[in-house]
Amino acid sequence: MKQVQVTQNEKMNSPGEQNRRGAFMVMAVPFLIATMGFLAFGIDVAVITMTKTRMRNAVDAAALAAAQQITNTIQESANDIEEGQDVGGAVQDANAIAVDAAKAMAEKVARLNGVYIDPERDVEFGKNYQDSQGNDHMEWGPGAKPYNVVRVTARRDNPAEGQDDSKLQLFFAGFMNDKTAAITTSAIAFIEARDIVLVLDYSGSMSYDSQYDAMSSSSLGKAAVEANLDDIWDTLVASGVTYSDTGKLKFPATGYGKINSAVGTYHSSDSDETVFYALDLDEVDSSGNLKYPFPQEGKDSNGNLKGQPTGSSNKSAWKSYINWVRKDSAVKNYGYRKDYGYRTLVGYLIERRKKNNQSEDLWRAPIYPFHAMKEGVTLFTEFLGGLQFGDYIGLVTYDDSSRVESVLNDDGVAETVDLGDDLITNRYADINTIQRHKQASHYAPFTGMGYGIRDARELLYSHGRVGARPTILVMTDGNANRSPSGWSLPGSWNWDEVTDFDGDGNSDYSTTSRDKQYAFWQAVEAANMGYTVHTMTVGKGADRNLMKAIAEACNGIWIDAPGGSTIEDMQAQLLVAFGKIAANVPPAKLLADPDNDF
Repeated sequence: MKQVQVTQNEKMNSPGEQNRRGAFMVMAVPFLIATMGFLAFGIDVAVITMTKTRMRNAVDAAALAAAQQITNTIQESANDIEEGQDVGGAVQDANAIAVDAAKAMAEKVARLNGVYIDPERDVEFGKNYQDSQGNDHMEWGPGAKPYNVVRVTARRDNPAEGQDDSKLQLFFAGFMNDKTAAITTSAIAFIEARDIVLVLDYSGSMSYDSQYDAMSSSSLGKAAVEANLDDIWDTLVASGVTYSDTGKLKFPATGYGKINSAVGTYHSSDSDETVFYALDLDEVDSSGNLKYPFPQEGKDSNGNLKGQPTGSSNKSAWKSYINWVRKDSAVKNYGYRKDYGYRTLVGYLIERRKKNNQSEDLWRAPIYPFHAMKEGVTLFTEFLGGLQFGDYIGLVTYDDSSRVESVLNDDGVAETVDLGDDLITNRYADINTIQRHKQASHYAPFTGMGYGIRDARELLYSHGRVGARPTILVMTDGNANRSPSGWSLPGSWNWDEVTDFDGDGNSDYSTTSRDKQYAFWQAVEAANMGYTVHTMTVGKGADRNLMKAIAEACNGIWIDAPGGSTIEDMQAQLLVAFGKIAANVPPAKLLADPDNDF
C-alpha cells in the first residue's frame, strides 16, 4: 500500500486544526476583554485612591488650621478681659467671632493643598463633651456652642461637569459602564480637654504687700499701702460680721473707744496697761458688757469659734496690739509708732495674727498679693465656665505642708462645699467658693512648694480622666523653704541632663537648696508621667529662676507678674496671667477615622 506523507503546513490547514483554532479565538476574545476591564478597573481604583488621599490630607490640614484659629482667638481674648467683666460671656463671644475666621482659614489651607471646599457648607462646628457618667458625646450645629471641634469635608460629587467639586472623571470607565466616581472625605479636629490642678501658695508671705514693710520706696510705697490698709478696714466694716455668740459687730464703723480713725490716736506712754485704759478699751455698757471687745474671736483646736473675747483674754489681745504699735520697727520707720487707729489695727492682724484660727475674718479682706491671686482664680474658673471645652480642675494648697482642698465647712461661714470624691471636677463655682474663703497663712506660714506639686501629681494620677491632658499650675510669691527631713536628690540626678535647655551640654539651672531641689524634682517627676507644669510668679521676692526652670523642664509656660508701683498693677497682672493659663488650651488634634468613630 502506498504511503502518503503530510507536510506540517498541511496539518495546520486541516479542517480539525482550523476548528480548534477558531474555538480558541472565540474563548480568547472575552478573556481579553475581561482582562482589559480589570486592568482599567485597577487603574481607575488607583486614581480614585490617590485623589481621595490628596483630599484627605487637605481636609486634615484644613481642620487643624480651623481649630487652631479658634484657639488663637480664645487666647487673644484673655488679654482683653477687664476686671468686673462678664468673663464667661466674653469667652463665648470670642468663640463665636472665631467661626468666620476658622471657615476662611479652612478654605485657604484646602485650596493651597489643591482641594476645593465650600466654607459655608463644608466647614462645620460642634462640641465634644463628657456627660455626668464620663461618656464622650459630640454635637454639631448652632446649638452646640461654644465650639471645640471642627469638621471639614471635601466633595467630588457634583454631577455637573467642569465644576470644582465635579465627580471624578475616570480613564477607562467605559469598560465598566460608569464614567465618573463620587468621592467624599472629611476630617475632625478637636481641642483636647484638660485636667488642671491649681497649686496655690498659702504661705504667710502672701500678705507681705499689705504689711508696713511694703511702705518702703523700693516696694509699693507708703501711700499705696496706706490706701490698701484703709480698703481692708472699710471692707471688714462693710461685711457686717458679728461675734458668733453675742451678735455684736466685730468691726463697727465708729471704731473702739479712742481707736476711732485711720491715722489713729497718739499716746506717748510706754506702758501697755496705761494705754489700754487711756484708749477706753475697758469700758462697759449699762448691762456690764464690754463696749469694745477685741475684734477677732479665734478658734479652738476643733475649728470652732471661741466667741466674743471677755475678761483677761480680751485685755491680753488688746495689749498685744498696743505692744506691737509701740515696738515694731516698720511701724516706727513709717511714722505710726504709738498711733492707735484702724491702719495699725489691721496691720497688726495681718502681720501677727494672720492664721485663720487667730483671725477668722481676714479672708474677707483685700490683702495682697493673696487677694490678687484669689481674684485671678475667680477669673480662671469663670473663663473655663465660659469656654466649656470640657476642662476639669482640682485645688491643692501649700504652706508648711499641703493638702487637696475639697470641703468648705468653716464655723462662722455661711457657704458650704463638699466635692466628695470629685476632687478633679467641672464644679468651677464650688472650687472658687472654697478658695475665696481662705487667707494668707490660712493654716501655717512657711513655703513647702514641693509638697504641693507632689499632691497635685498624685491627685492627677488617682483622679485624672482618661484622654484629658494632665496639667499643673504652680503659683508662688516666695521661696521654697520646706522639704521632707532627710530627703535628697536621687544619685542618678544630673543637672546637665535635666536643665540643658539650650543644648550646649551644660545645665542652665541648678540649686544647692534642698527645699528648692525637692520642688524641682517633684515637678520633673510629674513631667516624666506626661504632665505639663506651668508656673507663675508674683512679687519682688519670688525665685524667678526656679519657677522659670521648672516650666522649661516640664513643657510648660512661665508667667511672671512682678507687681508694680500700685496694688492695681499687681491685680491687673495676675488677672492677665490666670487668663493666659486658662486660655492656653492644647493644640488641636485629629480624630482618627471620624466616619467610623462618630
